Amino acid sequence: MEEDHIVEKLKAGNEDAMMEVIEKYKKKLISFCYYYTLNYHDAEDLSQEVFISLYNSVRNFRGDCSLSTYLYKIAVSRCMDYKRKKNIKNFLVGLFSYHKKVEGDFEEDNHVWQCILSLEENVKVSMLLYYYIGLSQAEIAEVLTISVKSVEGRIYRGKKKLKEKLEEGGSMPCNKIGTISIK
Repeated sequence: MEEDHIVEKLKAGNEDAMMEVIEKYKKKLISFCYYYTLNYHDAEDLSQEVFISLYNSVRNFRGDCSLSTYLYKIAVSRCMDYKRKKNIKNFLVGLFSYHKKVEGDFEEDNHVWQCILSLEENVKVSMLLYYYIGLSQAEIAEVLTISVKSVEGRIYRGKKKLKEKLEEGGSMPCNKIGTISIK
């Protein structure tokens, strides 16, 4: 397997293998961190911290999950640390500011985005990992160290709550939100 080969190179300290991993995951990782921080520069910084953490901890990687799952476990942890370090004023300002377009990936309406950001934390993270990063429910369960059923429940509750919030606003069609179908 190619991933096993890359992991072995990483464990040996091979910088070319690390560059390959960075190139493969950089865009999605920055996107995930951006969704969490609403600040492109902070998202870049967090992504760099995640890659540094991966490089420093890859020797402890046992292979119980894929390398990408391991990477997103680190990312979720770093983003949670980021949030804890930010004071509440900066967090609230970020929630109501219009998000930037990052490398052409984000074209969601501000109202929809604010509704997504207002979801409870565990639901929001599950939905972002599923719909925007593209992890499977099983991978999300590994990242968050919860059961697949819990992930399914969070995604279901998130879609339901998002539909309710959008219907309250009345200005958005609620049957389709980007790639999120609400039934």
